[in-house]
Amino acid sequence: MVNTYISWVDWQRATSGLEWGSLVGNTGRLNSTLALGVTSLPVRPNLTVQINQDDEICIFDGSSTEIVTATTTAVVGASSITTTATTFGHVNGTPYCTDGVLGSLATQIIAASGWMEKECYQSLLLTTYTTEQLTMPTPRACISNRGSLMFRPRHWPVVSVTGLSITTASQLNVSYDTSTISYDGNHRLCSIRTLVALPGNQQQQNQPTNLVQVPFDRNTEADLFVTYSAGYTYSALPGDLKEATILATSDLLAKRNNPIGAPEIGSGGVHLSAVLRGDMTGESILIKRALKILAKYAVETH
Repeated sequence: MVNTYISWVDWQRATSGLEWGSLVGNTGRLNSTLALGVTSLPVRPNLTVQINQDDEICIFDGSSTEIVTATTTAVVGASSITTTATTFGHVNGTPYCTDGVLGSLATQIIAASGWMEKECYQSLLLTTYTTEQLTMPTPRACISNRGSLMFRPRHWPVVSVTGLSITTASQLNVSYDTSTISYDGNHRLCSIRTLVALPGNQQQQNQPTNLVQVPFDRNTEADLFVTYSAGYTYSALPGDLKEATILATSDLLAKRNNPIGAPEIGSGGVHLSAVLRGDMTGESILIKRALKILAKYAVETH
């Protein structure tokens, strides 16, 4: 499974200034909703470039992006492509493209999306994280001076918390109701005023639910385990994340015009600087702009 943050449609709308027509063959959309496991892709418009057996077709669908392989030849004018079975379901209108004669735009978009996740140390699309452990009391999880349990999962924005349990030295692991958890405006900080143990949990008899009472207080050493979903849905992806993907993809494609990675290139009266003068990092201006955008989306290390 791969994540992508733009499709060929988003790239086409961007003003990159780079030639990319030679990196795509057919560009279009799925012409019906597909279930997982199907082996026929109805497409629109009809094919303008022949697809041969073993050619790759990239379906751009956020966290459900996948590459399938043609199993037979599809001639110009065909309205469907026979492929290996799909791993995911896709709705009508999902973008797809095939590779071009001089390379693959899809491969570069996938590589740029992977680079973004590497820089942010997380998937930026909606993902479920299971039993993440947070030590208490720390800046990551603690009891506030008003008796509320406050915690910051490592991944964000937090959409929902579906599991919460605490283990202390004096009791077994106890799971608690998560229905009253509230979130701050950035969906990074979670808080819960009163802990209500779920039925069937082993715990001390008559354990109080008010956090300011024993066995929980601000100095209690414990481990908090949280299961939650965090990230953006593809349809609600912030525009600056799409911009970062376009910048990173542009950096990859720009190597076609500068294959040796020279800091400056010139031809006739045209002179271009790929990096800032005096910069020794080797990062292009495009990558620096992308990193500036991604800085606020990176996982906190403490």
